[in-house]
Amino acid sequence: MNPDRSGDIAIIIADDHAMVRAGLQRIIEGELGMRVTGQAGDGASTLARLADTRCDVLLLDLGMPAPSGLELIRQIRAQWPQLAILVVSMHNHPKMVRAALDAGVNGYVVKDSDPEVLVAALRRVAGGGHYLEPSLAEALLFAPSPTPHGNLSPREREVLRRLARGQSNGEIARALFLSEKTISTHKANLMAKLQLENVADLVHYADEHPPSANDDEA
Repeated sequence: MNPDRSGDIAIIIADDHAMVRAGLQRIIEGELGMRVTGQAGDGASTLARLADTRCDVLLLDLGMPAPSGLELIRQIRAQWPQLAILVVSMHNHPKMVRAALDAGVNGYVVKDSDPEVLVAALRRVAGGGHYLEPSLAEALLFAPSPTPHGNLSPREREVLRRLARGQSNGEIARALFLSEKTISTHKANLMAKLQLENVADLVHYADEHPPSANDDEA
């Protein structure tokens, strides 16, 4: 007869790579008091698993499709405000870590961390605390103050302003006498410079941080 595991920390693993999910599950199932109750390979299935599966901690990769990254975190927070979310990601750039924390995650570890780090982080966030890997905490502490638009070209800032107004690629292209392909290139450059993962995150960023005309004079 199986022992009662109702008191175990219930964890859902959300990552778009099956081998990564399998490796994370082996680590978790090897620990007393933890168990994996579900898995998901994209944003939509993550939301579905959370709706029908017990979960104390969501172990979340930022790079999954549909939706992904910060947008997925925001949707999860809107529906499950008390859920503990621990990001496990290959990205360790201070801007990405800060953005995830600002979106509401409870912890952040990188995928090349030792298994002991992951286990400690899971236990910490499951208990209501927060966990940030020491190397990431140091990087955030000594990272320069964010200057979101300082490294954007005047044209990129203009595209960002127009995205904040809700304009489409075609509308921006016509207003600036450019091709839609050129606008797409500018958007790709914006995502790279602002450390954003997809167009949805870029549009949300533009809405929250629209550059002013004065930025072009800086």
